[in-house]
Amino acid sequence: MELEKTYNFRVDTGAQNENHVLTLSALQRIIVTVSEEHLKNIGLDVPFLMKEYGVSWILLSLSAKIIDPVRAGELLSVRTWHTNKKGLYYRRDIEIRHEDGSLAAVAATFSSIFDMKTRRLCTNEKVLELVEELGEGKELFEANPRVRVKPEELEKVLSLPVMPSWIDALGHVNNLRYGDLITDALSEEKRADLGRLSRFELGFTGELRLGESVELRFAEKEDAVLVAGIRSSDEKPAFVSKLEF
Repeated sequence: MELEKTYNFRVDTGAQNENHVLTLSALQRIIVTVSEEHLKNIGLDVPFLMKEYGVSWILLSLSAKIIDPVRAGELLSVRTWHTNKKGLYYRRDIEIRHEDGSLAAVAATFSSIFDMKTRRLCTNEKVLELVEELGEGKELFEANPRVRVKPEELEKVLSLPVMPSWIDALGHVNNLRYGDLITDALSEEKRADLGRLSRFELGFTGELRLGESVELRFAEKEDAVLVAGIRSSDEKPAFVSKLEF
């Protein structure tokens, strides 16, 4: 059974920051890569959906709970499964374990099917019937489907143009780039503090595309940090994130 499969991820130097702590983008990469491999193994991967139907899975948000920080150089084992469906939104859970088998982190993603032509969530009944066959799995923890912030209450940190290298096959900034953007908004002190990270929330609220710029905004709360990226095209958030320590 697919649920019995495990996937491995090596915490090499590229997955660590200058403080030898797993980077946010590396945590994202574990979650996204394993999810994509799982979809490939059950015949519902992005290349197939794009070729056959002109649609793709799109990540709407993710929530991760760090139980015991990973260690440099270790080989993690990861399992994932589809958990449930509400309307057009699909939840999957991810279990990340240390090399010795103990639990390192749990995560959940909320995704939907994206119509490449309309740039909206897919309502094609044929496609939805195809993914309707996904099974039901266990929720590992209480996950937040979307972070909510007031951008005007966050301090402006810097503005960056969207670079061609950020763009993926869907024509927008790939979700793996957002962990780096969040990191760029953090102070040196907070980057050093990532070793104490207990919760990582990231929600996507709008596409970032070539020709735009993104303004990073930051706010520090008690035991938490908020980061938002504001699009230049309409001055609305493209993403919001919350880091809890």
